[in-house]
Amino acid sequence: MARRKRQWIWNIVIGITVIICLSAFILHSKNWVKEEEKGFTLITGFYSSEVIFRDVESVEMVPRIPEMERESGFSVWGVEKGIFRDTLEGLEGIRVYVDELKYPKILLQQKGSAPIYFNFRDSLETDLFYRKLSERLNDTLIR
Repeated sequence: MARRKRQWIWNIVIGITVIICLSAFILHSKNWVKEEEKGFTLITGFYSSEVIFRDVESVEMVPRIPEMERESGFSVWGVEKGIFRDTLEGLEGIRVYVDELKYPKILLQQKGSAPIYFNFRDSLETDLFYRKLSERLNDTLIR
Protein backbone atom coordinates (compact mmCIF):
# COMPACT_ATOMS: atom_id res chain seq x y z
CA MET A 1 0.00 0.00 0.00
CA ALA A 2 1.44 3.36 -1.04
CA ARG A 3 2.01 5.91 1.67
CA ARG A 4 -0.04 9.08 1.26
CA LYS A 5 1.94 12.34 1.15
CA ARG A 6 0.63 15.14 3.29
CA GLN A 7 0.66 18.43 1.50
CA TRP A 8 1.42 20.62 4.54
CA ILE A 9 2.59 23.50 2.37
CA TRP A 10 -0.90 23.82 0.84
CA ASN A 11 -2.46 23.83 4.30
CA ILE A 12 -0.21 26.76 5.25
CA VAL A 13 -1.07 28.63 2.03
CA ILE A 14 -4.80 28.13 2.62
CA GLY A 15 -4.46 29.28 6.24
CA ILE A 16 -2.57 32.44 5.26
CA THR A 17 -5.13 33.19 2.52
CA VAL A 18 -8.01 32.91 4.99
CA ILE A 19 -6.22 35.22 7.45
CA ILE A 20 -5.58 37.82 4.73
CA CYS A 21 -9.21 37.72 3.56
CA LEU A 22 -10.52 38.11 7.11
CA SER A 23 -8.13 41.01 7.73
CA ALA A 24 -9.29 42.80 4.57
CA PHE A 25 -12.92 42.31 5.59
CA ILE A 26 -12.30 43.67 9.10
CA LEU A 27 -10.34 46.68 7.81
CA HIS A 28 -13.13 47.62 5.37
CA SER A 29 -16.02 46.74 7.67
CA LYS A 30 -16.36 50.24 9.10
CA ASN A 31 -15.00 53.77 8.93
CA TRP A 32 -12.54 54.88 11.55
CA VAL A 33 -11.84 58.50 12.44
CA LYS A 34 -8.51 59.59 13.90
CA GLU A 35 -9.00 63.07 15.33
CA GLU A 36 -6.15 65.53 15.69
CA GLU A 37 -5.78 69.18 16.69
CA LYS A 38 -5.87 70.66 13.18
CA GLY A 39 -8.10 68.09 11.49
CA PHE A 40 -8.98 64.42 11.26
CA THR A 41 -8.15 61.39 9.17
CA LEU A 42 -10.92 59.19 7.81
CA ILE A 43 -9.72 55.60 7.40
CA THR A 44 -11.43 52.61 5.87
CA GLY A 45 -9.26 49.68 4.88
CA PHE A 46 -6.82 50.65 2.15
CA TYR A 47 -8.42 54.08 1.66
CA SER A 48 -7.87 57.15 3.79
CA SER A 49 -8.42 60.90 3.54
CA GLU A 50 -6.83 63.59 5.65
CA VAL A 51 -9.08 66.57 6.35
CA ILE A 52 -7.62 69.83 7.66
CA PHE A 53 -10.23 72.13 9.21
CA ARG A 54 -8.87 75.35 7.64
CA ASP A 55 -9.09 73.79 4.13
CA VAL A 56 -12.76 72.80 4.42
CA GLU A 57 -15.04 74.91 2.21
CA SER A 58 -18.35 73.30 3.11
CA VAL A 59 -19.92 70.43 4.99
CA GLU A 60 -23.52 69.30 4.64
CA MET A 61 -25.78 66.30 5.09
CA VAL A 62 -27.14 64.79 1.88
CA PRO A 63 -29.75 62.05 1.56
CA ARG A 64 -27.91 60.20 -1.21
CA ILE A 65 -24.80 60.22 -3.34
CA PRO A 66 -25.03 61.09 -7.04
CA GLU A 67 -24.69 58.52 -9.81
CA MET A 68 -20.98 57.90 -10.37
CA GLU A 69 -18.60 55.41 -11.96
CA ARG A 70 -16.24 53.50 -9.73
CA GLU A 71 -12.52 53.86 -10.52
CA SER A 72 -11.46 51.59 -7.67
CA GLY A 73 -13.14 50.16 -4.62
CA PHE A 74 -16.16 47.97 -4.07
CA SER A 75 -19.91 47.90 -3.48
CA VAL A 76 -21.64 45.19 -1.53
CA TRP A 77 -25.19 45.34 -0.15
CA GLY A 78 -25.45 48.83 1.43
CA VAL A 79 -21.72 49.57 1.48
CA GLU A 80 -19.91 51.77 -1.07
CA LYS A 81 -16.19 52.43 -0.63
CA GLY A 82 -13.53 53.66 -2.97
CA ILE A 83 -12.63 56.32 -5.49
CA PHE A 84 -15.32 57.36 -7.94
CA ARG A 85 -15.73 59.60 -11.00
CA ASP A 86 -18.71 61.85 -11.69
CA THR A 87 -19.22 61.59 -15.45
CA LEU A 88 -21.82 64.38 -15.61
CA GLU A 89 -19.70 67.08 -13.98
CA GLY A 90 -16.33 65.65 -15.02
CA LEU A 91 -15.03 65.36 -11.45
CA GLU A 92 -12.50 62.63 -10.71
CA GLY A 93 -11.10 61.31 -7.46
CA ILE A 94 -14.32 61.57 -5.46
CA ARG A 95 -13.83 59.65 -2.22
CA VAL A 96 -16.79 57.60 -1.00
CA TYR A 97 -16.72 55.92 2.42
CA VAL A 98 -20.34 54.91 2.94
CA ASP A 99 -21.10 52.21 5.49
CA GLU A 100 -24.87 52.30 4.93
CA LEU A 101 -26.45 53.68 1.73
CA LYS A 102 -29.93 54.13 3.20
CA TYR A 103 -28.72 56.61 5.86
CA PRO A 104 -27.84 60.27 5.21
CA LYS A 105 -24.25 61.01 4.24
CA ILE A 106 -21.87 63.82 5.10
CA LEU A 107 -20.62 65.70 2.04
CA LEU A 108 -17.32 67.40 2.79
CA GLN A 109 -15.73 69.77 0.25
CA GLN A 110 -12.12 70.89 0.70
CA LYS A 111 -10.29 73.66 -1.18
CA GLY A 112 -8.77 72.35 -4.40
CA SER A 113 -9.89 68.79 -3.76
CA ALA A 114 -12.63 66.44 -4.86
CA PRO A 115 -15.58 65.96 -2.48
CA ILE A 116 -15.73 63.25 0.18
CA TYR A 117 -18.96 61.40 0.96
CA PHE A 118 -19.05 59.36 4.16
CA ASN A 119 -21.25 58.06 6.92
CA PHE A 120 -21.11 55.49 9.68
CA ARG A 121 -23.05 52.29 10.27
CA ASP A 122 -25.10 54.05 12.95
CA SER A 123 -27.08 57.08 11.72
CA LEU A 124 -26.90 58.67 15.19
CA GLU A 125 -23.11 58.46 15.09
CA THR A 126 -23.14 60.14 11.65
CA ASP A 127 -25.42 62.91 12.94
CA LEU A 128 -23.30 63.43 16.06
CA PHE A 129 -20.10 63.61 14.00
CA TYR A 130 -21.74 66.08 11.58
CA ARG A 131 -22.80 68.37 14.45
CA LYS A 132 -19.38 68.17 16.07
CA LEU A 133 -17.67 68.87 12.72
CA SER A 134 -19.98 71.83 11.99
CA GLU A 135 -19.30 73.35 15.42
CA ARG A 136 -15.56 72.87 14.98
CA LEU A 137 -15.63 74.51 11.54
CA ASN A 138 -17.65 77.46 12.87
CA ASP A 139 -15.07 77.90 15.65
CA THR A 140 -12.27 77.78 13.05
CA LEU A 141 -14.01 80.40 10.86
CA ILE A 142 -14.54 82.76 13.80
CA ARG A 143 -10.85 82.75 14.74
